[in-house]
Amino acid sequence: MVNTHEQQQLERARLSLITQGPPVIGGARRGEDIEGVGPQTFAPESGRWRGMIRREHIPAVVVGLALVLLIGWLLLGRSQATELPVAQPSVEMPSPTATSPPAMVRVHVLGGVAQPGVVSVPEGSIVEDAIAAAGGMTSAADPAELNLAAPLSDGQQIIVGTTDNPRGEVLSPGGHTGESKLNLNSATVEELQTLPGVGPVLAQAIVDWRVEHGSFTDVSQLEEVTGVGPKLMAKLADLVVL
Repeated sequence: MVNTHEQQQLERARLSLITQGPPVIGGARRGEDIEGVGPQTFAPESGRWRGMIRREHIPAVVVGLALVLLIGWLLLGRSQATELPVAQPSVEMPSPTATSPPAMVRVHVLGGVAQPGVVSVPEGSIVEDAIAAAGGMTSAADPAELNLAAPLSDGQQIIVGTTDNPRGEVLSPGGHTGESKLNLNSATVEELQTLPGVGPVLAQAIVDWRVEHGSFTDVSQLEEVTGVGPKLMAKLADLVVL
């Protein structure tokens, strides 16, 4: 049987264990200092030791961190150097150029057109374009002998035939081409002006002679028209017919 004194000692030992906690094996006792580190405390809430890094370890830690930063910086620079910039294709924008107006040619259109006279058409136009610029053909026009697709040049003369005189010509500058002859008895004032040396006044005089004397019966009768002398008659003799 355990006596009362022994029971009291057991109770004191049990209370001492409860208040001090379990002993740490291999560790420093509570309140003792670890050499070179300082006092260590035990955190009951986490169950881990909290302590400070030794002073002699600080330079090594700083050097380690510096090496890590240096290696990271070198790796980052190498990765950026390997990424070559993508060359963008250069696109040359066409420089604006001033557009000059097209060159024009002037031609004389007469015969079976609505508005006979001199018209201006762009360079490269054809006979059909000049006729359109002169108001188009009249109801009495007959262009069967006229090449409507012939190209134009400055100073040409275009004669559109009619039902009374179905002829068509494109005359180069300088007068009648001589390829076809003009009918003195059916030619209009405009058509007569295509003859060399014949202007508006003389052309009207020839028409007036026809009205007064009737149709020409001989080409030599042109000399009876006021304004037609021997020299002009020599030029016209081979260019007109009856």
